[in-house]
Amino acid sequence: MANNYINTISSLSATTSTTIYTVPSATTAIVKTISAYNSNGSNAATLTIQVTDASASATKTFDKESIAAETKKAFLQNGEVLVLDESDILKMTAGTANYFDVFVSTLEIP
Repeated sequence: MANNYINTISSLSATTSTTIYTVPSATTAIVKTISAYNSNGSNAATLTIQVTDASASATKTFDKESIAAETKKAFLQNGEVLVLDESDILKMTAGTANYFDVFVSTLEIP
């Protein structure tokens, strides 16, 4: 089976933890980009990114940022990547509902 690049695009419509991407079985995923756009025209809001390590049954905060109104924030920069194993989960929590559009680009390796 060949490597597969995928894009995941979501809008965060609630202030609860939202699953953005789950690594398929028998796959390793290399997250190449994580970007979020605050589409609100007036207010900044906080975005928290978390990773659930399925093998350890643990969820940890990867990053937390306040993003200004009408601003895009890139979370992986300067060649940084995030490596996820089978069944690991990338989650995001918006401080304010309906502010964020998120974009994640991932390389899946079977």
